[in-house]
Amino acid sequence: MTPVTVLESVWNSSLPSISSDGPTAGAGIDLVNLAAFAALHETGGEAFLENGWTDAEQRDAQGSLERLAARWAAKEAVMKALRRGLGDLDPLDIEILTEPSGAPDVVLHRNALTAAAALGIVRWHVSLCHEDGWAAALAVAERSPATSGSTQRYEGNHDA
Repeated sequence: MTPVTVLESVWNSSLPSISSDGPTAGAGIDLVNLAAFAALHETGGEAFLENGWTDAEQRDAQGSLERLAARWAAKEAVMKALRRGLGDLDPLDIEILTEPSGAPDVVLHRNALTAAAALGIVRWHVSLCHEDGWAAALAVAERSPATSGSTQRYEGNHDA
């Protein structure tokens, strides 16, 4: 099974659980070809990094293009869950940070934060992976707070 087939299967199976009145406000999925991503990085250099990832994200990636690509896929997945795209949101409005446990965390700023508030989003679930030349991410936006776990963090508050 190809990565695209796997992602398509996961996405299609998640669609029935996403409704306008349920706890899931939206879901997004994205896939990044690492060879194409490396070419973009080589061409764009430092400007490519500065326009796509915050300093904290770059530190979390520890110089790994695979980790940066996975974070890019997560940003795209979050945009899709917000029903927005690159024309609507700046990539820097969405941070994909690493918690001390190693789990990814979504922190929204500016327009992404406004879009999430309009949809009533209070929590994010995100998963990242990279393997065999691909990076992928899945993001699920939740409306109602669960009884455990961290809730949506707001700009400037990294103490969740």
